[in-house]
Amino acid sequence: MKLNIKTDCGNAPKKEFIKDLTIAFASYDLDEVMPHLSNQIQWTLVGDETIVGKERFRSELEKMRGNKAVELSIHQIITHGREASIQGEMVMQNKNVFSFADFYEFTSASGKMVKAITSYVIKKS
Repeated sequence: MKLNIKTDCGNAPKKEFIKDLTIAFASYDLDEVMPHLSNQIQWTLVGDETIVGKERFRSELEKMRGNKAVELSIHQIITHGREASIQGEMVMQNKNVFSFADFYEFTSASGKMVKAITSYVIKKS
Protein backbone atom coordinates (compact mmCIF):
# COMPACT_ATOMS: atom_id res chain seq x y z
CA MET A 1 0.00 0.00 0.00
CA LYS A 2 1.25 3.46 -0.87
CA LEU A 3 1.44 5.77 2.17
CA ASN A 4 1.24 9.57 2.10
CA ILE A 5 1.88 10.82 5.61
CA LYS A 6 3.10 14.22 6.78
CA THR A 7 6.28 13.95 8.77
CA ASP A 8 6.00 14.72 12.46
CA CYS A 9 8.50 15.78 15.07
CA GLY A 10 8.70 12.13 16.15
CA ASN A 11 8.12 13.01 19.78
CA ALA A 12 4.44 12.04 20.06
CA PRO A 13 4.01 8.34 20.87
CA LYS A 14 0.19 8.47 20.85
CA LYS A 15 0.19 10.03 17.36
CA GLU A 16 2.54 7.29 16.19
CA PHE A 17 0.24 4.66 17.72
CA ILE A 18 -2.85 6.09 15.94
CA LYS A 19 -0.94 6.27 12.66
CA ASP A 20 0.20 2.63 12.97
CA LEU A 21 -3.28 1.48 13.98
CA THR A 22 -4.84 3.26 10.98
CA ILE A 23 -2.34 1.62 8.63
CA ALA A 24 -3.18 -1.77 10.17
CA PHE A 25 -6.93 -1.08 9.74
CA ALA A 26 -6.46 -0.08 6.09
CA SER A 27 -4.43 -3.27 5.50
CA TYR A 28 -6.94 -5.41 7.44
CA ASP A 29 -4.04 -6.62 9.59
CA LEU A 30 -6.29 -7.99 12.32
CA ASP A 31 -3.41 -9.61 14.21
CA GLU A 32 -2.00 -6.10 14.72
CA VAL A 33 -5.32 -4.39 15.46
CA MET A 34 -7.10 -6.77 17.85
CA PRO A 35 -4.68 -6.66 20.83
CA HIS A 36 -5.26 -2.89 21.10
CA LEU A 37 -9.05 -3.11 21.45
CA SER A 38 -10.91 -3.50 24.73
CA ASN A 39 -13.23 -6.53 24.92
CA GLN A 40 -16.24 -4.18 24.93
CA ILE A 41 -15.01 -2.01 22.01
CA GLN A 42 -17.76 0.16 20.55
CA TRP A 43 -17.33 1.12 16.88
CA THR A 44 -19.88 3.64 15.63
CA LEU A 45 -20.09 3.93 11.86
CA VAL A 46 -21.93 7.24 11.66
CA GLY A 47 -25.05 6.96 9.51
CA ASP A 48 -24.89 3.16 9.55
CA GLU A 49 -24.56 1.09 12.72
CA THR A 50 -22.76 0.62 16.01
CA ILE A 51 -20.73 -2.55 16.48
CA VAL A 52 -20.16 -3.66 20.07
CA GLY A 53 -17.67 -6.27 21.26
CA LYS A 54 -14.28 -7.44 20.07
CA GLU A 55 -15.49 -10.57 18.24
CA ARG A 56 -18.20 -8.70 16.34
CA PHE A 57 -15.62 -6.03 15.48
CA ARG A 58 -13.31 -8.70 14.03
CA SER A 59 -16.19 -10.28 12.11
CA GLU A 60 -17.16 -6.94 10.52
CA LEU A 61 -13.58 -6.17 9.49
CA GLU A 62 -13.22 -9.65 7.97
CA LYS A 63 -16.29 -8.96 5.80
CA MET A 64 -14.56 -5.82 4.44
CA ARG A 65 -11.24 -7.56 3.68
CA GLY A 66 -11.96 -8.12 -0.01
CA ASN A 67 -11.46 -4.46 -0.91
CA LYS A 68 -8.19 -3.32 0.64
CA ALA A 69 -6.75 0.16 0.45
CA VAL A 70 -4.05 0.59 -2.18
CA GLU A 71 -3.24 4.12 -1.03
CA LEU A 72 -3.62 5.79 2.36
CA SER A 73 -3.13 9.50 2.97
CA ILE A 74 -3.09 10.77 6.54
CA HIS A 75 -3.64 14.51 6.73
CA GLN A 76 -3.90 15.13 10.46
CA ILE A 77 -3.68 13.38 13.83
CA ILE A 78 -4.67 15.11 17.06
CA THR A 79 -4.31 13.60 20.52
CA HIS A 80 -5.19 14.81 23.98
CA GLY A 81 -5.52 12.75 27.15
CA ARG A 82 -7.88 9.83 26.60
CA GLU A 83 -8.88 10.95 23.10
CA ALA A 84 -7.43 11.11 19.61
CA SER A 85 -8.59 11.83 16.09
CA ILE A 86 -7.24 11.19 12.62
CA GLN A 87 -8.41 12.31 9.21
CA GLY A 88 -7.33 11.37 5.74
CA GLU A 89 -8.23 9.59 2.53
CA MET A 90 -8.11 6.03 1.20
CA VAL A 91 -8.04 4.76 -2.37
CA MET A 92 -9.39 1.22 -2.55
CA GLN A 93 -8.57 -1.67 -4.90
CA ASN A 94 -11.86 -1.11 -6.71
CA LYS A 95 -10.80 2.54 -7.33
CA ASN A 96 -13.34 4.04 -4.92
CA VAL A 97 -11.94 6.94 -2.89
CA PHE A 98 -13.08 7.62 0.67
CA SER A 99 -12.41 10.56 2.97
CA PHE A 100 -12.47 9.54 6.62
CA ALA A 101 -12.27 10.91 10.14
CA ASP A 102 -11.93 8.57 13.11
CA PHE A 103 -12.33 9.65 16.72
CA TYR A 104 -10.80 7.38 19.36
CA GLU A 105 -11.49 7.05 23.05
CA PHE A 106 -8.94 5.12 25.12
CA THR A 107 -9.47 3.24 28.37
CA SER A 108 -6.81 5.47 29.98
CA ALA A 109 -4.63 8.48 29.20
CA SER A 110 -1.72 6.17 28.31
CA GLY A 111 -3.55 5.52 25.02
CA LYS A 112 -2.72 1.87 24.44
CA MET A 113 -6.20 0.27 24.67
CA VAL A 114 -9.05 1.54 22.50
CA LYS A 115 -12.46 1.73 24.17
CA ALA A 116 -14.47 3.35 21.35
CA ILE A 117 -14.12 4.53 17.76
CA THR A 118 -16.50 6.83 15.91
CA SER A 119 -15.93 6.75 12.14
CA TYR A 120 -17.15 9.20 9.53
CA VAL A 121 -16.59 7.92 5.99
CA ILE A 122 -17.60 9.76 2.81
CA LYS A 123 -17.27 8.29 -0.67
CA LYS A 124 -15.79 10.82 -3.08
CA SER A 125 -17.16 11.02 -6.61
